[in-house]
Amino acid sequence: MERYFSDTHRELIFSEVTTAIFMAESTVVEDRVKEIFDNFLKFIFEFSPQTESVYVLLNKIDLQDSKEDELYNLLIKGIDSDLKEKLTFTPVSVKEGSAQHRLIEVLDFEIQKNTLALQRLGKIRHLLDQLKVNTLSEYLLFNQPDGLLIASTLGKFEHKPLQFMKFEIGTLDSNVYQIFNKIMELMSTSISPLELTTVIYESESNYILVKEVSNGSVLMAVTHNKTNEVFSGVMQTLTGENFVNLKNYLSNSDF
Repeated sequence: MERYFSDTHRELIFSEVTTAIFMAESTVVEDRVKEIFDNFLKFIFEFSPQTESVYVLLNKIDLQDSKEDELYNLLIKGIDSDLKEKLTFTPVSVKEGSAQHRLIEVLDFEIQKNTLALQRLGKIRHLLDQLKVNTLSEYLLFNQPDGLLIASTLGKFEHKPLQFMKFEIGTLDSNVYQIFNKIMELMSTSISPLELTTVIYESESNYILVKEVSNGSVLMAVTHNKTNEVFSGVMQTLTGENFVNLKNYLSNSDF
């Protein structure tokens, strides 16, 4: 147990976890159990931050000296409300078969959830591939709050999480909106709300376009070169039918 929590092993043990289950004996209510449980939670969420739920099984409730209520109170002591919402406690008994039944329930639920997530991810990748067609550009979709990569036309690759700025006209230090109003007035055109949703960067040989999509996601397009045709093609794509399809899918998806 000490080795599991050690500096050399804990990342290996607790990374890439898809289902987190903690089992403790309801006959043993000791501080050592609480210490192990707290370390378990700490490293699960540190190295597998995508974990949505931790299933806690309080075993041996069939025994007369079972103290599942005391054990429950010990384990949740000092845990904040946000983390507590991710914990699901179940009194069980391996001897009577309820523990095995609960494990089957948990794994069946997680498998169905992961299968649905893979189906959604496949759909998103298909929509990104549709954006790529005839544009000589690569497309990457990020989760805006933490910058984690959702999918890309380059396939899966490792990267450090990025932090995306929230693109809002109010964050600019210029008077762009006032100038826009004046221009619309001079053009005798009605003024509509101005949204800053697309930012364009350029390197020596590429354009990089960053555009908000929906549901807290950000799309990045990286062109293969800086020709006018490629830039025009990407701009048309980011306002065309394929982009609308991606936006609508993300708006209606829990992914």
